[in-house]
Amino acid sequence: MEINLLRGGTRLVLICGLLCSVFGTSLSFAVMGGARGENEVLAIGTGTIFSGNLASAKKSAISQALMKGAESYLVRRLGSQNVVNNFERLIQEIIPTAGEDIENFNILAEYQIGDKYQVLIRLRINEKVIDKRLSEAGLTLTEGPSIKLLFMVSETKQGVSSCWWKDPQTYYALSPTELALHNAFQKRGFTPINRTLNMPEGEFPEDLRVVDLQDSDILKWGRMFSADVVIFGRTEILEERGLSLTLKALDVNRNVQICQDMQIETIDKGLESQEAMIKALERLANHLAESFTPAMIRTTALDHDQIRKLEITLIGLNNYKQFKTFVDFLQKQVIGVQSVRQIRVRKNSISIEVEFQGDRYRFLDRVLNHESLPFAMDLAETEEGNILLKVESGVS
Repeated sequence: MEINLLRGGTRLVLICGLLCSVFGTSLSFAVMGGARGENEVLAIGTGTIFSGNLASAKKSAISQALMKGAESYLVRRLGSQNVVNNFERLIQEIIPTAGEDIENFNILAEYQIGDKYQVLIRLRINEKVIDKRLSEAGLTLTEGPSIKLLFMVSETKQGVSSCWWKDPQTYYALSPTELALHNAFQKRGFTPINRTLNMPEGEFPEDLRVVDLQDSDILKWGRMFSADVVIFGRTEILEERGLSLTLKALDVNRNVQICQDMQIETIDKGLESQEAMIKALERLANHLAESFTPAMIRTTALDHDQIRKLEITLIGLNNYKQFKTFVDFLQKQVIGVQSVRQIRVRKNSISIEVEFQGDRYRFLDRVLNHESLPFAMDLAETEEGNILLKVESGVS
């Protein structure tokens, strides 16, 4: 590595010492301004002088600053949400060898106070090397719209199981398990669906209301709620002071299982302690969310990126102005719409072809639930490859 020793002026040295004394062992911060590259970082490191060994303290300070600088770069590069989503892999696979990603560094200033030796360095990250390591570690960076999750988790106690989908209109409140899962996945950037506010209308067939659903029926529930992923499973109270949580994640748009896992937590204060039960559920939810997040992001990203051609037929329009208003809405307001082309005009309908980044279910969700939808519309019918939208009567 190239090391350039550059002793700073008195003011800079004093500032470095003051910062270190105030904030503790070390500081790191991104270089601001256009003169420096995006792969450059400033960092402060501190070493302790033992038995007058200044060289050893300096080496320790530089080593600490390099590590803090690399960490700072990773946080800035990945963003807070991706750091949370991939924290375990970062700690285990990336940060311990982050020094290998440093291309070179310069010492800008040094300062000694008592037995503490402090350095300010500017380091440059080799982005090609770190890109390769991030890819090899399977770190997935989230971009674009958040992934919508529907939780379908039953609870079993003393052999008796209960679940909200057995009687959807009666189960209003979210269960403790649902609340724990909502919190765990929401802080990782997902969008949990609150079923109490978004319950589909109509009757539900008997085969959709059994506790142990088939995957095909789980996916049907997911489509009714316009979810990207359904997390299905069960919480079970164990006889010997414990809880188990078994989950699997299904991709609604690709009709595949993404991952599955099971975790067990003991409850020190016994099953009669409600507070201990809630804490155990929160730990279980966080463990499984940590495990599921990378796989869910990787799988759903494939579908989010795919551009499809959707045929939409509009009926009930009163005039061509309404049609133009709707087309403008699609092009300017609906995320994921790449292009809109008129393909057919009949006496009572107009058909268009929309290039959309996502599938038909995501398109319908973004259109029909959009706050700026120009007029009320109903999904009259869906056939494979075709969407039929009806403008409500009385709309001018």
